[in-house]
Order: sequence, then C-alpha cells, then structure tokens
Amino acid sequence: MRHILFDNDGTLVDTEIIAVRSMLSVLRETGFEMSERDYCARFPGLLETDILEILRRDYGANVGEEHLELSRKRFHEMFPTELRAIAGMPDIFQQLKVPKSIVSNAGLPHIERCLRGIGLQAHLDGQMFSAQQVAQPKPQPDVYLHALQQLGLHPSETLAVEDSPTGVRAAKAAGLLVIGFLGAGHVHDDHGEHLHAAGADLIADDARALRLILQEKKVL
Repeated sequence: MRHILFDNDGTLVDTEIIAVRSMLSVLRETGFEMSERDYCARFPGLLETDILEILRRDYGANVGEEHLELSRKRFHEMFPTELRAIAGMPDIFQQLKVPKSIVSNAGLPHIERCLRGIGLQAHLDGQMFSAQQVAQPKPQPDVYLHALQQLGLHPSETLAVEDSPTGVRAAKAAGLLVIGFLGAGHVHDDHGEHLHAAGADLIADDARALRLILQEKKVL
C-alpha cells in the first residue's frame, strides 16, 4: 500500500450529523417530521439535491430549493461551534507511514475548511479531490478514478476509507480495497450491514478498529 484515500464528511470530521440536524429543522417548519435515525438510514452519503427529490417523490414533502438554501445557511451557522473531528481520526491521519489524500463529493472550499477547523490541513501530504472536478459524483467512480490518475497510482496500491454506501460503491467501482467506517455521530444500528452490502471489504466500528486494520496493512 502506497497511499490512503479518505472520505471527509463522516470519516475524518463529524459533519454529517450537523447537516442532518440543519435539514431536519427546516423540514419540521414545513410540517414534515422524520427522526434523525430514520433520516440517516435513508439518505447516507447522498447529494442534497438527490435528498430533496426523494423527499418530494417518496414522502410527499413540500420542499423546494429555498428550503435547501435555508438548510445550508443553518449548517454554516452551526459549523463553527459544532465542527468536531471524529474521535481518534486525527492521530491516525498524522501517524500514517504513507501519504494520504481526501476524496469527497463536497467542494474543495468545504474540505479545506474542515481540515483547517480540526487542525489537519498542515498534515495533508497528498491532495484533495472533489466530485466537482469530474462528470459524476459518488456513487459513480469518477472522483476515485481521477484521484488515482492524478496520483499515478494503481488501485492495488491504495485503499479507501468510507462511511456511506454511496462512497463504498464509488471506491469499489474504481477497483479499490474499501474499509467501511462506523465512527461518526450519524451512524445507527445496521449501518455496517449496509456498508458491507455496498461492497466494503472490511468494517471498522471506530478509529481504534481502523487503527488495527491499518497496522495489519503495515501503513500505520
């Protein structure tokens, strides 16, 4: 293994739960109720626009772009005080023996803000890759294939750490070994089963379990 590819939200930073709470607060104001648990189980790793469409189509929610904008506004208001690194992940990120990069559906400014907020920007010895740089986001493999090409790596020389079925499918479609990660605040109940069904080769319940896997792979 020559390189590790980390997802960002829900893998390094516990931001997914902030996004969930900001969206649910907006939905409640439209009269639509859904628990955090159900929301997290239904929409893991999906783009906001896709979530909006599913809410309208499958749940009859009266939501539009204006609600999405309000949710984003609340997310940014909550972000400075609620941003947290996922427990144990900064130590792993800093102690890896091989370079690491970020591969995310989010935009580069968001990734930079997250890494800066948890003090890891200076420890990124690889690159940041966003789905905005390619034709299609995860679960399509485009952003992973782009990362491999830019880094000059073969899939067999790296592995991915992902917290969502969407991300797992993208990494597997790119030919990578994938560790499904369950350490984030938005993860509930049978999430590990969903990651395994999506193709995850290994499951890490938390950073401690991830550390053991990476030590076995001789990259930590």
